Amino acid sequence: METMNPKAILETRNLTKVFPGVIALDDVSLSLNAGEVLGLVGENGAGKSTLMKLLSGVYAPTRGEIYFSGRKAQFRNPKDALDAGISIVYQELNLIPHLSVAENVFINRLPRRGAFVDWAKLYRDTRSILSDSGMDGIDPKAIVADLPIGVKQSVEIAKALSYKAKVLLLDEPTSSLTGPEIENLFSVIRRLREMGIGIIYVSHHLDEIFQVTQRVHVLRDGKTVVVVPTVEADEEFLVSKMVGRDIKNIYYKGQHTPQEVVLQAEGLSDNLLKNVSFKLRKSEVVGVYGLLGSGRTELLKAMVGARPLKKGTVKVRGKVAKLRHPLDAIKTGIVYSSEDRKGENLFFGNPIWKNITYLAIQVGRFTKNGFTLPRQERRAAADFAAKLNVKAPSIDVDVYNLSGGNQQKVCLAKALIEDPEIVLLDEPTRGIDVGAKLEIYRLIADLAAEGRAVVFVSSELPEVIGCADRVYTMSEGRITAELTGDEITEENVLKYCLQVDAAGEATT
Repeated sequence: METMNPKAILETRNLTKVFPGVIALDDVSLSLNAGEVLGLVGENGAGKSTLMKLLSGVYAPTRGEIYFSGRKAQFRNPKDALDAGISIVYQELNLIPHLSVAENVFINRLPRRGAFVDWAKLYRDTRSILSDSGMDGIDPKAIVADLPIGVKQSVEIAKALSYKAKVLLLDEPTSSLTGPEIENLFSVIRRLREMGIGIIYVSHHLDEIFQVTQRVHVLRDGKTVVVVPTVEADEEFLVSKMVGRDIKNIYYKGQHTPQEVVLQAEGLSDNLLKNVSFKLRKSEVVGVYGLLGSGRTELLKAMVGARPLKKGTVKVRGKVAKLRHPLDAIKTGIVYSSEDRKGENLFFGNPIWKNITYLAIQVGRFTKNGFTLPRQERRAAADFAAKLNVKAPSIDVDVYNLSGGNQQKVCLAKALIEDPEIVLLDEPTRGIDVGAKLEIYRLIADLAAEGRAVVFVSSELPEVIGCADRVYTMSEGRITAELTGDEITEENVLKYCLQVDAAGEATT
């Protein structure tokens, strides 16, 4: 029987996957050593997901071979891969909320004593897995629904390890985690390395790649571009390989001069926001940064009537705006794009063009005498899809089938089709690849250059520093600082995000 590279626990040779009309993965050779974390990066559509599905038995390769633990492997289904020792943890967690940690870890494999579940063994075995992998603090009897998202992520990893995994595939594992939760995950990963488990780590966050990986494998258009030791790479190098061109500056701050005030918030307060006031000028990009729970999303929602206020006013062009609903805001020239693409922004099961025109239809555009005008609607949607470079065979494609970056572009097209004066964007680059991020950074700058006022919330600090003309920091529902020019530094932003005095008053 043919064997593989003796140093690798997992290896692919010339792996290829062809779908009708599309070569999703083209001649990819990859290797993973025991006790190594291999970063897998590339734009959406580069082939990362296809490769992960081939390695986990979801797809069978069109051509090429997979070698595992020294022998050629053929995975007919995910169970074959699990039985061999390859486990995958997807971005969307797959846990049953009303069951305990232990029941989730050993789902469909509960130990039995005769006809009954052997609960003592179940909890003992779960506790052993958690302890061995550095997750001692998790109670095997805890109900999953009661756990924070970071602990749920750890439960998914424990479930993967319960199959005696030698290889762990992690797909965007930090997409829903906070800073401390990410650090906990990294601690678990370091422990798994010590146990000799090989890990393939897929992430759009390049800072994470530099923190946890030993090598990086870059894919572009389904092909391997480069494989490099992490210590020999930097962000600029990886981005240039991912997008296929040199990138001198990932972030983009356009040439525009802020003008008159177009939006002014005065004393906004509710059960989280505390007397928030600020101004936004025409031809300006304002970043809002705060830790989770600081009130950054709540602030944007309050300004468009999606969150009722106890007190405070919003003025647009000097006049008090009565905003009881987001549609009121649209009619006033304000649009808001939510951080929750799937839950609040997009309508899966509907084509691209229907998603783009949804808000416009709600405020009476593309209608006459109560009837829609489908030709005008489709033409406008097609124009905006092209303007934002939405990549799809046609605007009739279900938005569900688009990559994350293209879904985000549809969200932005849906907001911008109304030609707003004021644009509020909440996490506009969350969960998308670096190429799509570059396009959105450029779009934000172009909106300001056209004379619009833009506010964007981001949990990525370099993004805020690199794109915003002014930055407001938030903590515990308050604005703690307004920073401009040379004041916009990582040290200052973080300092003011944490700076709240003993009385609960923000201090600047």
